[in-house]
Amino acid sequence: MKNLWTIQRLQSEGGHFVDKQGRVILLRGVNVSGSSKVPSIPDGNTVLDQSISFENHRNVSFLGKPFFEEEAEEHYNRLKKWGFNFLRFLVTWEAIEHSGIGVYDEAYMDYVVRMVSLAEKKGFYVFIDPHQDVWSRFTGGDGAPGWTLEAIGIDVKKIAQADLAILHHVKKENYPRMSWPLNYQKYPTATMFTLFFGGKVFANRITLEGLNIQDYLQNAYIQAMVQLAKKLSKFKNVLGFGSLNEPSPGWIGHPNLFKYKGFGHGFVDTSTPFQEMCMSEGVSLNVIRCLMFGTFKIPVSQVRLNPKGISIWQKDMECVWKKQGVWNYSPNGAPLLIKPEYFLKVNGKKVEFFQDFLKPFIKNFQTAIQKVQKQFFIFIESDPAKLELEWEETPKKGYNGVVNATHWYDVKLLFLKRYIEWFGIDVFKAKLVIGKKKVNQLYIDSIGAIKSMSEEKMQNSPTVIGETGIPMDMEKRYAYKTGDYSKHEKVLDKIFTALEKHFVNVCLWNYTPDNTHKYGDNWNEEDLSIYSKDTPKNINQDGGRGVKAFCRPYPLWTQGEPLQLSFDMQKSLFKYYFARKNAKGSCAIFIPTIHYPNGIQVEINTGKYEYFKEKNILLFQAEEDVPYYGITIRPAN
Repeated sequence: MKNLWTIQRLQSEGGHFVDKQGRVILLRGVNVSGSSKVPSIPDGNTVLDQSISFENHRNVSFLGKPFFEEEAEEHYNRLKKWGFNFLRFLVTWEAIEHSGIGVYDEAYMDYVVRMVSLAEKKGFYVFIDPHQDVWSRFTGGDGAPGWTLEAIGIDVKKIAQADLAILHHVKKENYPRMSWPLNYQKYPTATMFTLFFGGKVFANRITLEGLNIQDYLQNAYIQAMVQLAKKLSKFKNVLGFGSLNEPSPGWIGHPNLFKYKGFGHGFVDTSTPFQEMCMSEGVSLNVIRCLMFGTFKIPVSQVRLNPKGISIWQKDMECVWKKQGVWNYSPNGAPLLIKPEYFLKVNGKKVEFFQDFLKPFIKNFQTAIQKVQKQFFIFIESDPAKLELEWEETPKKGYNGVVNATHWYDVKLLFLKRYIEWFGIDVFKAKLVIGKKKVNQLYIDSIGAIKSMSEEKMQNSPTVIGETGIPMDMEKRYAYKTGDYSKHEKVLDKIFTALEKHFVNVCLWNYTPDNTHKYGDNWNEEDLSIYSKDTPKNINQDGGRGVKAFCRPYPLWTQGEPLQLSFDMQKSLFKYYFARKNAKGSCAIFIPTIHYPNGIQVEINTGKYEYFKEKNILLFQAEEDVPYYGITIRPAN
């Protein structure tokens, strides 16, 4: 049983990850974890009162995220049993540097080192994901430390009071489902992203410690990740770092500050950027409330926002955009927008966020991280609506390059939490898809489009779907009452069928060890974890949800060129074809017990195989003079 699976540094070749033997490594992974976004001390569960956490945000701890140390081995063993060999390991900027700029939480980083070391012993590859959603916990998401907001003069305690963020613990039972993305259009989030990526262009008057606000923030973020990179540089299982989870342009490129520009679901208060700027200084105003689905909206009423006239600014501070001359007050005291197209053009040229702002940031991040370890890949994380980025650079000799880690979800399912197999939304073409067969094809085409981006725009880099998954609380949580996850399995199977069609790597969103039916993933009512403490731990499920769909056979490694991979979940029928490439062909296939409880039947066109049942692995060795190999696996009778 030699050489079935060994951890070693990987490189890229022909759109695949390959090891030193030239074997193609297929990475089947999961995100750990959904609750890593919030502190462990005090409890950062977003539905709980966070007033103390917000008041003392410099004195928190993320130790034990994703796993309490004494429980880590249990979780790794479960993931290994399910066939995973890859982890997208979440960290946040706040977890590393919550106490202030340049003050790093060494205890937390040392904990991460221990978790990565154990992952290596258990046979997991890892990439570090610096996670964020809508900038920060203090603006309705996660990621950046509170001091980043305070650095420009914002009092984090007043943001929600001024109606400038939708916070779960403030709204509680009135928190609208999947409303956290609406914070992208709110003042603090939009402003911080604009400053982070475009401060030198749009906020040249905002400086800190002799640096423009863009350099101040970017340097701090990159150096925080460099501290962690230094501690992880020796580990062969660490493939690299994500540059930044789901980066947002903020208001960069916004065509008209008089107009709302965004997407939403349900009733949305469509305050414009100009209105948001005014509210930040304590102006109360009426805003149009619309019924929205995506970008389609119908006005239904008016609502008064910031009725108490609360300013979010510290004493003697003001709106950074007023300071830049974007707006001001007229002589009679009324707010006046002076430059409605301020973020649209620079020197008469329309700005392009991904090429003009995001790409330079990623290059700086890559340079800094690869100074620590040149063989770290840089995972570029985005979503299908943001595929404009082109990456023409060829990696320097001895260095690894970039990885396309785009995310993909069935957005209809994500927002509605209903399984409608005949209805879908094509996010690439911004159109509805009707019909069961067309929706099934939509899944395949969407993953294919992401892989095509890697091939055509990113020097044929490897593709990792950095996030995909389903809400486990769909259909009004019926599975929690009945234990029937058949619908969940059906949707997950469609996702994996698309992944297998294009032979791409994946990290499911997500595995949350402290998930419960009551609180979900402990963050903004999301509940996508494939594991829950409240799920019965029978021999096959072991606390899992939808296990039959994601615990499926696949080639761990292939000495050759993969050609076709498929799995019929209902029949437990696995087929794999690959070609010999400069070597004798061979592969190792994961064989999960849940599909093959009584063993396997194997059909091959040539060669020989050996089945290591206790390791759930089949090792196939072909003959040298045969160019193509086919393996079919069925359950034993």
